[in-house]
Amino acid sequence: MLSAICHRLSQHGPGCLKQPLSLLPLRVQAPLLEALLRRILAEPLRQGELAFLDGRRLQIWVPDMDYRLTLTLAGEGLRVLPEGEADVVIRAAFNDLVRLSHGDKDPDTLFFQRRLLITGDTELGLECKNLLDRLEPGRQPVWFRRLLGGMAAVLAQADRHPVRG
Repeated sequence: MLSAICHRLSQHGPGCLKQPLSLLPLRVQAPLLEALLRRILAEPLRQGELAFLDGRRLQIWVPDMDYRLTLTLAGEGLRVLPEGEADVVIRAAFNDLVRLSHGDKDPDTLFFQRRLLITGDTELGLECKNLLDRLEPGRQPVWFRRLLGGMAAVLAQADRHPVRG
């Protein structure tokens, strides 16, 4: 029973987020996302590890949610920009982003499995991928680690006991 629930969540959960996100205007999303990113990436921001994004545009594309988040570094933090041209686009499924953020998968593994795609400026893309390598789950706020841990546990359960037919 638990395996079936986890499997359904892993398969259909990202799609369930698609409509609410599409209904929430960018002017509402932006301040929330910027505050969230400031908290999650506080240490890397403080240490200047995202300086390579200053004046550059990074887009994170989550195709299973039909969601694109375009970011740049401005001042003390990341700023959400209207969707448009980006210098580099990182594309991955929502579940793979959870696994990556939780530390269950590394960017190189997902990249070579073609589950993490990077297009655009090659040098900037490499810097983004290297940043993903350096981001340790232990540096994330406790509340975010717990949230990711819960989602990662659902995905692990679904992976361990796939539902057939």
